[in-house]
Amino acid sequence: MTSVERLYKNFGVLADAKDQATQHEAEYLEILSAVKGENNVKRLAAQFIPRFFKYFPSLSEKSLDAQLDLCEDEDSSIRRQAIKELPNLCKTNNDHLIRISDVLTQLLQTGTLNGLFSQILQGEEAVRECAIKFLSSKLPLELLTKEAEEFLLLETKKLIKRLADRNRPVLSRLVG
Repeated sequence: MTSVERLYKNFGVLADAKDQATQHEAEYLEILSAVKGENNVKRLAAQFIPRFFKYFPSLSEKSLDAQLDLCEDEDSSIRRQAIKELPNLCKTNNDHLIRISDVLTQLLQTGTLNGLFSQILQGEEAVRECAIKFLSSKLPLELLTKEAEEFLLLETKKLIKRLADRNRPVLSRLVG
């Protein structure tokens, strides 16, 4: 597993190489593999991948996949960092712009839904009631992506098990 020290060493090699960074593919590949590491390593990878992306066009798909994996990480600080860096992947090459915008749209929907479910589980009673009412009557289901729809179904099923009896019929309409 890649360590923080190793990542900084690879960063230094690539940064010092400037336009000859392409000669150090092994170092960049190690940065890409860091997306499977510990949280502090993932945060650095989220910053370093876009920084050197332009030097490795043959690894663009692998790089993009790695960055997008970080956008879906469990740790919110890693997700924020990875999402913040996405525009840097398009600065020198617009080839991936459509894919990145599609992913951002999906993340926005899932993130928004995640916030609603969080309010239902942890919010005050009045907020909980409003969030449940929105989910059951105002949420435009036809506009949701497949991933957001699956997320909605899964989270609603969890809520039905955890919430008071009076909220179950309202939420059951979403599942049905």
